[in-house]
Amino acid sequence: MTLENSWDDKASEAILDDAAAKLLANDGPVMDAIEAAHERLREYGREFDYHVEPIIDSLQGPAIIEQSDRHFTIRWGWDHEAAPYLEWGTPEHTIEGDPVLSFIWEDRHNPPDWVAEEYEREGGGYRVFLPEVEVAGIRETRFARHAFDWLRREVAS
Repeated sequence: MTLENSWDDKASEAILDDAAAKLLANDGPVMDAIEAAHERLREYGREFDYHVEPIIDSLQGPAIIEQSDRHFTIRWGWDHEAAPYLEWGTPEHTIEGDPVLSFIWEDRHNPPDWVAEEYEREGGGYRVFLPEVEVAGIRETRFARHAFDWLRREVAS
């Protein structure tokens, strides 16, 4: 009996294909890791009253972006402009309008008396127009890192 010289290459390729399919399955560990990241974002959103669904909806991938006979690379990420700010947080900073900022200062966020005196009610608060606002910054969520750490633990077990 003779074996084909490349049988081990074909076996390696088949094993890699199977591993990629299992990792990327709808009920596989990559999707579970992504869901863990989304749950972290939702918890953060509930705690700080942030609307995080647009960030969740901006998910790109997961997809295999590189594959050889010895390895493959899976990539996914969130394409929303606020995703890095929620991942890493921000320090105190000023947001400047272009030329002004306009938003509803909601009653539940306790607008100061001058807001009620100067602006009209709209919805659940007051429609304000300001040249800039000072914000306290936001705490990091590390939602993406959470997904990678979750996946690392899952694959290692």
